[in-house]
Amino acid sequence: MKSIKRIILSAAMLLTAFVSASAYNDGIPRSTPEAEGVDPQVITKFFSDLDKSGLEVHSIMIIRHGKVIAEHWWAPYAPEYTHAMYSCTKTFTATAIGFAVQEGLLKVSDKVISFFPDLLPDVISEDLANLTVEHLLSMSVGHKSTSYAGSGLPQVKSFLAAEFQYHPGTHFAYNISASHMLSNIITRVTGLSIKEYLEPRLFEPLGIKDIVWEMDDDGHNMGNGGSHLRTSDMAKFGIFLMNKGKYNGKQLLNSEWIETGTRPHIYQKDPEGPEKDAKDDGGQGYGYQCWMGRNGSYRAIGAMNQVILVFPDKDFAVISTGAVRDETGFNNLVYEMLPGVGDKKLKASKINLEQELAGYALKKPFEPTVPQAKSETRKYRMYQNNYGIEKVDFRFDANGNCQVTFETPASNTNLDFGVTDWKIRQTDRKMALARSSYPNTADITPYYSAGMCAWTGKDELSAQSLSFFNAGATENFRFTFDGDKLKMEILGSGGPNAANVVLEGVNCK
Repeated sequence: MKSIKRIILSAAMLLTAFVSASAYNDGIPRSTPEAEGVDPQVITKFFSDLDKSGLEVHSIMIIRHGKVIAEHWWAPYAPEYTHAMYSCTKTFTATAIGFAVQEGLLKVSDKVISFFPDLLPDVISEDLANLTVEHLLSMSVGHKSTSYAGSGLPQVKSFLAAEFQYHPGTHFAYNISASHMLSNIITRVTGLSIKEYLEPRLFEPLGIKDIVWEMDDDGHNMGNGGSHLRTSDMAKFGIFLMNKGKYNGKQLLNSEWIETGTRPHIYQKDPEGPEKDAKDDGGQGYGYQCWMGRNGSYRAIGAMNQVILVFPDKDFAVISTGAVRDETGFNNLVYEMLPGVGDKKLKASKINLEQELAGYALKKPFEPTVPQAKSETRKYRMYQNNYGIEKVDFRFDANGNCQVTFETPASNTNLDFGVTDWKIRQTDRKMALARSSYPNTADITPYYSAGMCAWTGKDELSAQSLSFFNAGATENFRFTFDGDKLKMEILGSGGPNAANVVLEGVNCK
């Protein structure tokens, strides 16, 4: 099963062809803020405030009345690249349940134990017997712990054997395995993975292509995360939600499901109601695998703010990817735009929005330096190390850009680094050299990375690599060339306060 899983995932990624940002066409109609009743000044202020905030945003698309009225990608990120969704995936999982309900395959009142007769514990408690699909959807399972052993079916079995602290439906607890149980239920009632089930029902009608969705050890798509989408795919899903299950004039999923799923079913801190004075959105209620927020909003959201933030009363949405650690801070900036979202068209503004937003990009890790190596190759055999790296090769082109190859007995990993700007490439890497970069355990190849380097000292090359596969996964290197010797440092690989990992080698030309 694992080999089949890897073939499927690799094939999906290979479909993603490299195209320039200007050539990429996502199929969503465009308009101007003024034509859709939005003051462009609130948008320019929003982007300016984001820049001042220091939040690491990778992309923004702003939608009004089903049209894109503002958009920007912070280089090296661009429209054509997919991005990790993390728990934003959960709302897609809930949508799959909605389609299954619509097709009469299950009801939200169905008991969870009815789907897994082969995986039940010897003793079925009253709480387990009463646990329903709706409790999974609303994160109101009631388990004493939300941590479960194993992956695949062993995790399902562990989930069903877990001890209850509360009666189902009475208390909220964020429980990612509850989401993955929904994935397993879809497979049980359809014989398909969630991705296969949603392809003709959601992804194809919305024009979402090249989606990668990671799997557990038994070949089930992760219900709680693991999907990789373009920002425009998120925007299409946001339009689908705002239109209550309709897209391009066709009702795909009944509006009742969207309305039910995007209202609060339980509250996070006070089961009786929202925190009226909350300064964040963590106590405003939880729907079907989505969060309620202030100002009448709801959102599909994943770690580091992969977010589809919807304001149904205003037919307005903000979609973003990034490595944002302050969700509340981001939301507050979005909310400041709302007074500028009106009901009437506005006169054309002198603001050139595209030009106003063009300059925003990720802060480069290095200032440009004069290359100390051009049009040459350096090869080093490494002494024994915990990473299994046997050789490290450096190939400098005529401009000083550098390709680094790490050779191990199992595979070669190639990373490109631009000497004055980010250099983007598809990489076949499977290993992670720092804890901040997740290992590619699913063997999904190829995927994109971006790298930049600079000569930060005499015979010292520093480099940074960003993984498009895992947002926030950054690796920092320092290579010191001393005659025939190489010292390779992986900076802070054990965490922000950890010592550097040092590997050494010798020239092997």
